Amino acid sequence: MKRLMLALLASGALVWSLGAVAATAAEAQQAINSAKAAMAKTEAIHYQWLATPKLLEEAEAADKAGKYDEAVAKAEHAQKLAELAYEQGESQAKKYGVRLTKEGVSLD
Repeated sequence: MKRLMLALLASGALVWSLGAVAATAAEAQQAINSAKAAMAKTEAIHYQWLATPKLLEEAEAADKAGKYDEAVAKAEHAQKLAELAYEQGESQAKKYGVRLTKEGVSLD
């Protein structure tokens, strides 16, 4: 009886925790919008990495297919890549004494 009770409690906790971590459509859309915003900032200085738009497309496809967990993961990955690309662009500009603007590279 004790084992049965422990098994029921463990399985109940597992089912409850799985439901708590599943992403919703709203969360997926929010992650995609955050990735788009980070990418727009990076594109403004002409320093977008090639993998980032592909990841965003995959996130949007997963969102349309109802795979919200996958959409969130890919969108967050795209956002992180965009942020890292921006940091790299700023670092390189500082190193070489230039500014990255909407028009491209500008000498200081």
